[in-house]
Amino acid sequence: MQAVKQDFARLTLGMFAASFSSYPLTFSFVGQAEAPQGKADVIDVKGPRDFALRLFVNDETHLPIMVSWQTNPTPANIVLLAAGQTKPATLAPGAIIVNVPAAPAASAAQDEKDKYAKDVAAARAKAIAENKIENRIYYADYRDSDGLKFPFRLRRAIGTDTIEETTFDRFKLNSKIDPKKFEAIK
Repeated sequence: MQAVKQDFARLTLGMFAASFSSYPLTFSFVGQAEAPQGKADVIDVKGPRDFALRLFVNDETHLPIMVSWQTNPTPANIVLLAAGQTKPATLAPGAIIVNVPAAPAASAAQDEKDKYAKDVAAARAKAIAENKIENRIYYADYRDSDGLKFPFRLRRAIGTDTIEETTFDRFKLNSKIDPKKFEAIK
């Protein structure tokens, strides 16, 4: 549940740039940075359970440009490359290559195989502990909707690799919703 709350805060921060009563955030000004859209004010955002990210706000329009945060890699992010192997042609976004020695021969003694397995596990654990993966959400194509500006395009990236893009066709505020839409199908 905590991860879902954190992801919601990251996603909507650029849309509303406010704290939520169910997930309180604190903001502190860091400085300015150059962005393709112009100068950006950089704001550190912190919340419960080590939640931390940077919010980049356009200096002229005062609209959010991007949020950026760091995560530890998971075992799935670690690509083991044994001596003599070539690097894969394609890697998943955020993949970290770890060089390991070649595996012992199938005829090697069991203790040699066990030592190799422990060494590889230690190399993977070290890569997870020592590396960070940068995640970003970019906000773009701001348009007026009922007197408020909303980003109609969101792009999620790991490093510079886009992994997801969402485009909205409209936002409707405080619209009436028929309660029958929430009734269970009988």
